[in-house]
Amino acid sequence: MASHPPLSWSSRLRDRRLARLFALADQGFQGLGSIVASALLGRYLPPDAFGAVGVAIGAYYFVAGFHRSLITLPYVTEHREWSDAADDRRYHSDWWWLNLAFALALSLALVAIAAGLRIVLPAQAWLAAPLMLGAAITPPLLAADFVRRWFYKQERAWWAAAVSALFFVALVAGAAVAARLRPDAAAGTLAWGMAATLATVFALAMLRPARPAAARAWARFAPHARFAGWLALNIFPYTVYSTATVVILIGALLGPGAAAVFTAARTLTNPAVSIVSAIDSTDKPRAAAALATGGGAGLRRAIGNTRRTLIVLTGGYLALVALFAHPLIALIFHGQYAGVERDVQLLCAAFFLFCLNQPSETLLIVLRASRTMFATRAATALVTLAALIVAIPYGVAGMAVAIALSQLANIMLLGVAERHALRRHILSEVPA
Repeated sequence: MASHPPLSWSSRLRDRRLARLFALADQGFQGLGSIVASALLGRYLPPDAFGAVGVAIGAYYFVAGFHRSLITLPYVTEHREWSDAADDRRYHSDWWWLNLAFALALSLALVAIAAGLRIVLPAQAWLAAPLMLGAAITPPLLAADFVRRWFYKQERAWWAAAVSALFFVALVAGAAVAARLRPDAAAGTLAWGMAATLATVFALAMLRPARPAAARAWARFAPHARFAGWLALNIFPYTVYSTATVVILIGALLGPGAAAVFTAARTLTNPAVSIVSAIDSTDKPRAAAALATGGGAGLRRAIGNTRRTLIVLTGGYLALVALFAHPLIALIFHGQYAGVERDVQLLCAAFFLFCLNQPSETLLIVLRASRTMFATRAATALVTLAALIVAIPYGVAGMAVAIALSQLANIMLLGVAERHALRRHILSEVPA
């Protein structure tokens, strides 16, 4: 992995356990910021406006999935030895400019989708405005995400945590201002965009990317193009059942009121997804290194450690949320969304199953088995879509049950795919 030369004062900070703690702090600030901001907006915004904020954030996560496939995953899973400071800076800078170009392209794609929606589906025209808001916040949020990945690649997880701490403060402040002075969807959504902009500027002051060089940047990406292309195709089925983007489908099927209820319920369970992201930030590069140094057996051990960690951390958190759902909803939303306790408890089960999928997908990604992962995601998407349609008469609770069932099916499919991909790789390691 690319890294700076060892520094005497910070050698302890590079310890793996401390890196994971900083990653948890990083995602803790991200997740807690979203909870507090959503709680403030949920208290003061009308339900339809709050639902629009949820759809806008979901739209960002939809295009962020493509960005993750095309830029983030090739970048973080590329195992690379450090050579010198100048080469290290060029390497990360090239990926930074690729990241920025893709972020702008994805933002424009959301604008086009919103415009097309007004023409093709006038009955769902209310979704166009949240999609435009999602387009506005996409470039700064993707930029803020990438600079944190940059710090992780350089084994400076403490700076990623610092960036997220700034993001937390700015997001909560922006949401408070929006809730008090302008309680509408636009102001509420743009709190995320402004917070991400401040966090990115802070990080870039330290990272100082080199000038863009288009030919060199493309040369960095070209070896990953086929792998990234298959990963990008994975996003289409994944969108159907992702915890971040399914709110768009729920809004389309049940309307803005249901999207608001789902957003309120997801606010409480979202830290579990943040825990997964925190573990993923350190464990994906670690899994790639384990494969490079220990082969298939090393990768299997790394994935097993990740899975056990997720069961303990996400399971423990979601169990507490389910147990104390009633007082948590009363505390966070101040009576605005009373009566969604059952929805929250059902989503706790669904999100726990969703979190357990991550280790298997990490293994498939590190083994470059993106076509196999596409097959599992396509099958899961079909199951999810069918379940959600059947669940329409049962509201958000029915949707939560549908998501849980689809995630259970996904675990089973990924288990088969994981064993097949790992066995194939181990056989390829055996000399002819």
